[in-house]
Amino acid sequence: MREVEFLPDWYPKVRKRKRMVALQAWVTLTLMCGLGLWMLLVQRNVHARDLELDGLRKDLTQSETELARLEELLQLQRQLGQQDQIFNKIGRPIETTKLITTLEQMMPSDMALLDLSLESEESLRGSVGGGGGAWGGGLAGRAAREKEQETPKLRFRLRGVAPTDTDLGEFLHKLTGRPFFKNVELLYSHERQDRGHIMREFEVTFVMELAGVAGAGGR
Repeated sequence: MREVEFLPDWYPKVRKRKRMVALQAWVTLTLMCGLGLWMLLVQRNVHARDLELDGLRKDLTQSETELARLEELLQLQRQLGQQDQIFNKIGRPIETTKLITTLEQMMPSDMALLDLSLESEESLRGSVGGGGGAWGGGLAGRAAREKEQETPKLRFRLRGVAPTDTDLGEFLHKLTGRPFFKNVELLYSHERQDRGHIMREFEVTFVMELAGVAGAGGR
């Protein structure tokens, strides 16, 4: 018996097309979900990289600050090194007020200063080698000249008045007894009258080696 087909010819084609459309819809949805998940992961990675970049920027800023501070310290160290070189050549600076206080402590109670001046001077100091033959003496002399170095000194000139010669002698004795005051010399001492008072006016010079003062200060 022959079968009779009641469905039109176009119906199977429509059903097939619907299945294709549904399949395409599922594929499109799957792709969109995958793309959304991928975009989410990308944004998460970008955010993590942004946080890492911010951390690196903070570290870089801190490093630049530390580098600037280090540069300041190095510049200060260079300045201190230059000052040390200068001090090694000319000696450490002395405090004038401390010097005047020291002089006042050595002066008798009735003695007074009229003038105090100072000037810098440098003298050559070197070690001379022992004797020998002609060659030995020449080498020793040349070595001595090579070892000569300039020793900075300060020469003080002090002018004042004292009641009697005894007070002046006591002051000179104390001045000579100080190890860092050298070449103490009395230039003059004569009588002076001021408002009916008779006193002795004098002028004294002495030398102070700056290197010796620096060494004593360091100890």
